[in-house]
Amino acid sequence: MSSIITSDHPLSVPRQKSLNALLDTLIPASSDGNMPSATDVGFELYLQTQADELLPILRKILEDIGDDFPDQTREAQQDIIRHFSATNGEVFQAVLTRVYDCYYQNDAVRRKIGVVAGPLFPQGNTLEPGDLSLLDPVIAHSDQHEYRKPD
Repeated sequence: MSSIITSDHPLSVPRQKSLNALLDTLIPASSDGNMPSATDVGFELYLQTQADELLPILRKILEDIGDDFPDQTREAQQDIIRHFSATNGEVFQAVLTRVYDCYYQNDAVRRKIGVVAGPLFPQGNTLEPGDLSLLDPVIAHSDQHEYRKPD
């Protein structure tokens, strides 16, 4: 669970519990404990800092699955999610995409699946501010694509 102060949280405590159960249903921790669940990678902070436009959609899902969702068995939770995704595919896909986005941005997850953690660029490459020479090959081959010619 994140360290966000509950009174500042955009979801009520019961909805926070339902969110955590939803996240754990979508991406559960591995049985050997090697891979974290979606709850363990800071989705609530991600939601507040990078995906606040998702809150109305997420509220709809949490309302539809109900406050008793966390108390259901894993199988029952999966059935509820399957039903919701079948009847509200677009809404469900919007949330699922953001959950995956958050999960696979997490450095610990990336390391565990063998992807380089941290920023992909620069890794040994230096870009000088204002240096547009990287565009020279694009401009040189402008006859092969629809690049705008310099003025």
